[in-house]
Amino acid sequence: MKYRIILVAIISSLAIKAKGQSAGQLEAGVRIGLPLGPTARYYISDKFAAEAIVGLYNRTVSLTALGEFHFDLSALTTEGFGWYAGGGAHLGNRQIDGRNKFLAGIDGIAGANYNFPTIPLNISLDWKPAIHFTTSSELADFGLSARYRFGGKKRD
Repeated sequence: MKYRIILVAIISSLAIKAKGQSAGQLEAGVRIGLPLGPTARYYISDKFAAEAIVGLYNRTVSLTALGEFHFDLSALTTEGFGWYAGGGAHLGNRQIDGRNKFLAGIDGIAGANYNFPTIPLNISLDWKPAIHFTTSSELADFGLSARYRFGGKKRD
């Protein structure tokens, strides 16, 4: 019974139409967490976005590229709320014991979004586990991002 409820919840959330997300919308800002640094998100379609994060933290420099499926929750909660999930990969350099170590791996991401209705600001809270092929993995990575929405379009 528990699995049926979970399955119905997943299917229902996937069936919710993404509302107001425009293909071509660009958001840029900063991510606080791991990785820490600038972030930009570009909507390829109404439900799919590409995100890039430049990580500058703890003697590490990295570039993460993610694909994210976005789902609107405005029908269930306050207008402007949504959630997203996806994955991608990262490359970078980490200094360990005074030596540079190549960093590469795969990433997952799942989070919640809020688009302010009166100002062009998006905030999100996410979990982004990373499995590194060359160093120890980071599975407890959480982040808070604030992004400016370019183009003046109101998105829910």
